[in-house]
Amino acid sequence: MTLIKYHVFSVFAAISLLCVSSIALAESVAIKHDQIFIADKGLVVKNLLNGQLNQCTTPPLLDPAGNDVTQSLGTASDIVIKRNFAIVTVHPVDGQGNTTTDTVTIDVSKCLEQKTIPVKECISTVDLDRGVLTIPCVKINDSIVTVNMDRRGNSSNWEVTFFQNNSTMANYSEEDENDDEDDDKANKDKQQAH
Repeated sequence: MTLIKYHVFSVFAAISLLCVSSIALAESVAIKHDQIFIADKGLVVKNLLNGQLNQCTTPPLLDPAGNDVTQSLGTASDIVIKRNFAIVTVHPVDGQGNTTTDTVTIDVSKCLEQKTIPVKECISTVDLDRGVLTIPCVKINDSIVTVNMDRRGNSSNWEVTFFQNNSTMANYSEEDENDDEDDDKANKDKQQAH
């Protein structure tokens, strides 16, 4: 009997811990791509680079089913961005006047337009007659640069002669790709579990 009580308590403690950790992940501000999402009695989006308001959240704000949920955001307090959706914590008042906690899911795909980078922008080129090698997409720390190399005489040795930021790759972030890959993996794991 004591063993059963211990297991029930352990399960309850684990569930409580998961709930608390899930709540801790939500913030009133979320950043995805170059956008800052702010949940504070509504939903505001600003450009991360210049601070300008983004008009992508002008009403109507729609949930995945296409329903207008704009009015539900008057008590918004926290936000998490997953893929093309904002999950916003709201605190509506029930029929007895009690405040409850709920979530509203909003399609924010129009706020998250990603820059598509053609493959040709990252193809290295070489001019053997001039002895010049150009490598356009080299990652150095957190920047992606274009590197020019010159051949030393007629040898197979090359030396870096110049590099600069690659403007085509500006605002590129591997983190965004990793977020999508993590979501894909989580969805596959969930489907396999069923």
